[in-house]
Amino acid sequence: MRFWTYTLTSGSITINQIDGAMFVSVQCDSSSSSCQVIGNIPFKQLEPTAVTLTTGQGINISALSPASTLDGITITRLSGNIDILIGF
Repeated sequence: MRFWTYTLTSGSITINQIDGAMFVSVQCDSSSSSCQVIGNIPFKQLEPTAVTLTTGQGINISALSPASTLDGITITRLSGNIDILIGF
């Protein structure tokens, strides 16, 4: 498996099926006491709201199989620095 790592300090990043990502890990980096991220789609008529993570807390998302890679995931930084690790 190959990995890509990045610290998101502004803006957002989108993962599409063509990228071939099998998993993504999002974590508040050690230089920030907290960070905020927000989802990108409504679910059951509810709009996404920001989630606050503190240092060391994270979110992991995995694909079902290599034939069904992650698609349409946008990670948007609202505050703090966010460490991202993507596995292919």
